[in-house]
Amino acid sequence: MLRALFQNRNLRKARIAAVREMVDALNALDYARMRTLLTPDAVIIDTQGRKMEGIEAIIEGDRIFREQADRPQVEVQSLDYTRGEVLARCWMKSHMPEIDGPLLWRIEFAGERVHRVEVTRPVNRLTAPQVAAQQQVR
Repeated sequence: MLRALFQNRNLRKARIAAVREMVDALNALDYARMRTLLTPDAVIIDTQGRKMEGIEAIIEGDRIFREQADRPQVEVQSLDYTRGEVLARCWMKSHMPEIDGPLLWRIEFAGERVHRVEVTRPVNRLTAPQVAAQQQVR
């Protein structure tokens, strides 16, 4: 019983650390590090159902989003761990009003790697999956 408790505690710490590292990697445009944090079939999806599926699509979608938006930065306000998931309350910091604002991620894992990120933002704020979807239409 005690062993299971310590294993859960270690997994909790590892997953929270993975989220912090993911934020740091995204802010630094360090996509090599992102590849180590995501599962190969990772998905980022927003509330409108727009998706970026797979590591390469996620990296390309984020790169496009950040380049077009003058490299906004994610600031973590809080991280909560429950039932194996991490809820990240963040602020997307940008001089562009359609990007600057609250950002909520619900993050699911496979082991210690990020498997799925559900992105919630106010309807008048852009998401990386939204920008990636717009690029695919063009």
